[in-house]
Amino acid sequence: MGKYIGSPWGFIRGKIGDAVGGAWKGVDWVRVRVLPTQRGTLANYRLLKDGLLPLERFSYPQMNIRRAVTQVLGYIARMNMSNWINLPWQALVDKRSWTVTATNAFVKRNAATLLSSMDRTIEFDEAANAPDLAQMLVSDGDLEAGYGFSASYDPLTGQVATVWDPVVYTNGSPDDLAMLLIAKKPILESVGRNGTWYPELFIYGIHGLHPALPKTRIDAAMTTSLPLGLDPADLTAYLFFRDSALIIGYSKSLGFQVVAGP
Repeated sequence: MGKYIGSPWGFIRGKIGDAVGGAWKGVDWVRVRVLPTQRGTLANYRLLKDGLLPLERFSYPQMNIRRAVTQVLGYIARMNMSNWINLPWQALVDKRSWTVTATNAFVKRNAATLLSSMDRTIEFDEAANAPDLAQMLVSDGDLEAGYGFSASYDPLTGQVATVWDPVVYTNGSPDDLAMLLIAKKPILESVGRNGTWYPELFIYGIHGLHPALPKTRIDAAMTTSLPLGLDPADLTAYLFFRDSALIIGYSKSLGFQVVAGP
């Protein structure tokens, strides 16, 4: 609180100019309005790297939150609207009667989780403090999730082999449709002083949705093809289910950091 007891406009309510006012227990108050600062911008980052901005006037947490998490989530949602986002996430929005878009539901569901999985207080380095993509939910809902999911990739054949436990304990069913989605890093196109900091995370769209013989929960395995020569360490696989009649809807997904195969 400043030493104001009034302002050029008398006592005020709300914000006006550089002042903000209100009342507490019948006592009017006015103080200087403190405007938020944008310390984690890319422009400020480059000034910092050039030695033109002291570290105390820059925010790595703010920059990392925006560039490595929320920007990336929004990007992959926009790039995969029809082949992924509008399937499980729009179904969830409709089922819960939420007044948000499918994209917003996906971003909000994942932002805090990915933030908590990384050290956002230091400069972003994909090898050291990137978000843990295995924790990202690519689907959510009321259907029973899977168990015991794992995935391997053979760079020589491009085959991704996935397995899971077909057991059900709650509302799952052996004939639930099994779906597989795969993310490929890098998360960002390029970083550093001269980097673009643009999102680059690529999503290989849902596998298992429209084949002639769809895989089901009871099958306990699915194989799909990706380009040859990828690095398994760059791949994260996600398994989720949809009940065959689309009454319950979709399940929460399971994520797994792909390992080398076969």
